[in-house]
Amino acid sequence: MKNKKGLSNWLKKRRYAFYAEILLLIMTAIGLSQKNTTMASCCGIAFVLYSALMAQNLLLYRKNVRMSEDSPFFSTIAKDFVIDMKKPVVIADNQSRIVWYNNTFNEELGTGSALYGKLMHELFGNEFNPHRLFKNDSKELIEYNRRYYITTRHSVTSSGETYCVVFWDDVSEYTRIKKLFDTKSTVIAYIMIDNFSEAMQFVQDKTRTASALIGDVLDEWSASIGGVIKEYDREKYILIFEKSCLNNLRENKFDILDKIRAINLDGVEMAFTASMGISCISGTLAEKDEASRACLDHALQRGGDQVVVKEEDSSFSYYGGTTQTVQKQTKVRSRVVANQLIQHINTHSNVLVMGHKFADHDCIASCVAVARIAEHLGKQVNVVVNIHDHNLKAIFSSLRGNPWYTDLFIDRECAQELMRSDTLVVVCDVNNVNLFEVPEIYEAASDYIILDHHRKTAEFAKEPLFSHIDPSVSSVSEIMSELLEEIIPQGELPEVEANLLMSGIILDSKQYTKNTGTRTFGAAFYLRKEGADPSMVQKLFRTDLAEFQRQSLFETNIEIYKEKVAISTYSGENAENSDRITMAKAADRLLSIEGVCASFVLCPIGDEIVISARSNDRTNVQRILEVLGGGGHFDSAGAQVKDLSLDDTVARLKFAIDERLDQ
Repeated sequence: MKNKKGLSNWLKKRRYAFYAEILLLIMTAIGLSQKNTTMASCCGIAFVLYSALMAQNLLLYRKNVRMSEDSPFFSTIAKDFVIDMKKPVVIADNQSRIVWYNNTFNEELGTGSALYGKLMHELFGNEFNPHRLFKNDSKELIEYNRRYYITTRHSVTSSGETYCVVFWDDVSEYTRIKKLFDTKSTVIAYIMIDNFSEAMQFVQDKTRTASALIGDVLDEWSASIGGVIKEYDREKYILIFEKSCLNNLRENKFDILDKIRAINLDGVEMAFTASMGISCISGTLAEKDEASRACLDHALQRGGDQVVVKEEDSSFSYYGGTTQTVQKQTKVRSRVVANQLIQHINTHSNVLVMGHKFADHDCIASCVAVARIAEHLGKQVNVVVNIHDHNLKAIFSSLRGNPWYTDLFIDRECAQELMRSDTLVVVCDVNNVNLFEVPEIYEAASDYIILDHHRKTAEFAKEPLFSHIDPSVSSVSEIMSELLEEIIPQGELPEVEANLLMSGIILDSKQYTKNTGTRTFGAAFYLRKEGADPSMVQKLFRTDLAEFQRQSLFETNIEIYKEKVAISTYSGENAENSDRITMAKAADRLLSIEGVCASFVLCPIGDEIVISARSNDRTNVQRILEVLGGGGHFDSAGAQVKDLSLDDTVARLKFAIDERLDQ
C-alpha cells in the first residue's frame, strides 16, 4: 500500500513532463499528416529520447524505494528467516507462557512434546518468571540439559499485547573451556605459624625438631593437593596449587589447621596454630600475590588460627578460629607503631580522635592517650565524643577542673567544622565503619589510622595510612600504654590519664582474667609508676542504685539452649542506650551458671535489636555473631540487628549457634 502511494506521488510530481511527452507525440502525428518529414522526425526523435529518460527515472525510483514492512514479500522473508534460523528463538506472553518457537528451539530445547501454552519459568528456571522476563536487552547465562546458553530478550508489542522474544546462543563449548581454564588457574596461599616463638620459649633446644615436624605436615598436605610449598622466612610459607583443589579444601574445612594443632612434642605444652591467606581473584600473579598477603594479615588481625579466603566477588570466607589468641612477648611491634604514629601526626596540621558509638572506659582512655601524644608533638588535637552520654559521667567528672580537657572534647558538629584537607583522623577501639562515633568524619578524611584490639571483620573501603589491630591484647588501653611509654618522657603522663588507662585495661580484661599476658601486667606496671591509683580507678566503675537494680531485668527471661548456651531477652519498651553496658554486665553474670559456656543478652533499643555476648575460653562468640553482622573478640562480642523482631533475631541467633558453636 505504501509503495502504491509512493508511485502515485512520484507520477504527480512529474505530470508536466508527461504533458510535454504527449505534446511531442501530437506534434509528430501532425508532421506526418502534413507530410512534413523534418518536423515529424525531430519531434519523433525527441519523443523517443524523452520517453527513454522517463522510463530510466522510473526504474531508478523502483530500485531505490525501500521495501514496505507490510508487504507480503517482506513478511515472507522475515517469517522464513526466523523459522529456519540456526539459533533457538521463543516468544512468550506477559505471563511467561510460550506462544511460539522456531524449529531450532524445538530441536535443542524441546521436550519431545508441544510446548505451546507452557510456562517458561517452570521449564527453564526462575530467570524466566513474569517479573524478570521483560528485561529488555538483558543477557543471562542459562544452564539447561547440561548445555549453556546466553539468552537475549527483546520486548515487542502486537495488537495491544506485549510479548518477549528470547534468542538463545549456545556457548557450551566456550563455557567448558572457560571452566577448565578457571580450575587450572594458579592459586597463591601464604601460611604462617602464629605462636611458634611463644610455644618454644622454654624449649629452645627443640626448635629445629619442631620446625621439621611442622614442615613435614605441610609438605604432606601440599603433596596431597598437587601443590608446591616453600619456606621463605622462619615459620612462614608460600604455597602454589591449582584452583580445582580449593573446593575439596573447603569441604574438609581446611583440616590442615587441625593437623598442625595435633603436632605433639615433649616439653611443648602449647598447641601450634597456623594462619593462612588465600585469594581466588582473577588477575596477574602479582595481583594474586598481593591479595593473598592481605588475606594473611586479615587472618592475623582476626586472632589467627584460621584461613581467610578472598572470593572472586571480593567477599571473604573464614575457616577455623577455634582457639584463643596468644599474646606476643616482644614489644618490637609497639616501637614500630610508635614511630609510624609520630611520623604521620607530624605531617598533618591537626588531629581528630574518635572511638565507637556508646563509648566505654577503654574507648575514651585510648582516645585521650592519642590526644596526649599529639599534644606532646605540638599539634592541635580534639576528641570527638557524645558529651551527653550518661555512661561517661564518672569519667568526665574525674577530668573536671583542668581546662585542657574542657577544650579537648567536642561533638560531631564542631568536629566537622575542624575538618581540613590535611586533617589526620585516628580511630580507636573499633574497626567497623558502621560503629564509628561519627562516620562522616571518616568519609571526609583523606588520611586516617586505626588502633584496635577487636578482631577484624572486613576489609576497609579505603585504605588507612596504617592499622594496628592486635586481638591478642586485653584492650586498646594496653596498646596505648606501650606507645606512651615509648613516646612520652617518664613522669609526664598526668595521673588522671594513668587512672583512665588502667580502668580501660581492667574493664576489657575483666579485672585481669581475660586476654592477659606479660605485656598486660607490664602496661599496668608502667601506669602504676606514672601515678595510677587502683582505689581511684574503682571509683570510675561505681553505679547508682537504679542502674544496679535495672541489671536484674536482663537476667529474668533466660533460656538454656543446647544445654550450654544462655540466651536472655528483655522486651521492655523503656530500654535506653545506657542499657548497653548493663547488658554486658548481665552477659558476664550469666557465665557463672553451671554448665554455661556462652551467654547472649538481647534487647530492643531504638530501631534495632542489640546483642551482647560473652563466653569462656573455649567458645568463639565473635564467629557466631558474625552471622548477624556483628563482631568483637573470641570471648566478648556484640551485634546490632535491624529490620527484625526480637523473636526473629533469637531464631537467627540460634541458627548461628547451630552452625558455628562446635566448629
